[in-house]
Amino acid sequence: MTISALFTPHYYIIQTLVSIIAIAYLFYSRQKLKRIIIRYEQQMLLSQMNPHFVFNSLTAIQSFIFRNEPHQASKYLASFAKLTRLILENSRTDYCSIEREITTLKPYLELQKLRFENRFDYEITISKEIDASTMLIPPMLAQPFIENAIEHGLNGIDWPGKIEIRYLLKSPRELIVEVDDNGIGISKARELQVKNGKQHKSLATDITMERIKSLKKLGNRLIRLKITDKKDLNANTEGTLVQIQIPLR
Repeated sequence: MTISALFTPHYYIIQTLVSIIAIAYLFYSRQKLKRIIIRYEQQMLLSQMNPHFVFNSLTAIQSFIFRNEPHQASKYLASFAKLTRLILENSRTDYCSIEREITTLKPYLELQKLRFENRFDYEITISKEIDASTMLIPPMLAQPFIENAIEHGLNGIDWPGKIEIRYLLKSPRELIVEVDDNGIGISKARELQVKNGKQHKSLATDITMERIKSLKKLGNRLIRLKITDKKDLNANTEGTLVQIQIPLR
C-alpha cells in the first residue's frame, strides 16, 4: 500500500471532525473559564461591601458602649452578627430568592434605625403577582441605594423619614425594585456636600455598577438603573426614587 493510499477521503473526514471537536472543546473550556472568572469577580465585588457594614455597625455599637447602654449595644451586636452571616452566604451565590433578599435587608434597616435613633421608618412591599420564595434576583443590588437614602437623603432632615422598598412585576419576564425616600433629594444632597467642602463618592454605588456590568458578561440581559430626584417629577415632592429593572431568569 502506497502512502498516498492512506490519505483516503475517509481520513480527511476523520481529521476534519477531530479538528472541529478539538476547537469546540477549547472554545467551551475558554467560555467556562471566563464564566468562572466573572463569578469570582461578582463575589469579590459583593464582599467589598462588607467593610461598609462592619465599619458603620461597629462604630454604632461603640457609641452605645460609650454611652453606657448595654441593652442597645447587645441588640445591635445580635443584628450585626445575623446580617454579616447573611451577607457572607449571599456572596457565594449569583442569585437568591426575593424572600431571602428581604430577610437580609430587614436586619440592615433595623441596624440603621438603631444607629439613627429611629429618625426614619421603612416599609417593604411585594406585588401580589410575585412569588417571593421562588423568584430569583442578584443579591443586594438595592442595598447601596438604601444606604445612600439613609446616609445622604434622610440624614439631617427635620421631618419623619420614610424609605419604601417595592418589588413590582413589570411583565412576566421583568421585575422592578424601587427604593423611594422622602429625604432632601439628589440636588440638595450635592449642594450640602459642596457647602461642607466634601466630595463624597459612593463606593457602594460604584461597586453596584461594576456588578451590573459583570452580570451582563455572564449572559444576563442588561439590568437597567434609573435614579430620579422627585422634585423633577413634582416640585412639591421631596426625596429620591431609584428604580432597578431586573430581567427574570
